Amino acid sequence: MAVRLAIQEIPDRTVFGSDAPYGDPVLTRAMVERVTSPGEVRDRVLGGTIAELAGLG
Repeated sequence: MAVRLAIQEIPDRTVFGSDAPYGDPVLTRAMVERVTSPGEVRDRVLGGTIAELAGLG
């Protein structure tokens, strides 16, 4: 629920991350994909925003 709310309320400030090696990044990514529709918001959460902040995009 927290992931869904964060993405809905502040999608431009939500970035994908995991607590690997203690958590499973594949499950975390699947959770993001489950609560978002394919498109710009999902793409930004899964890497677009952090790439922009790091000057890579």
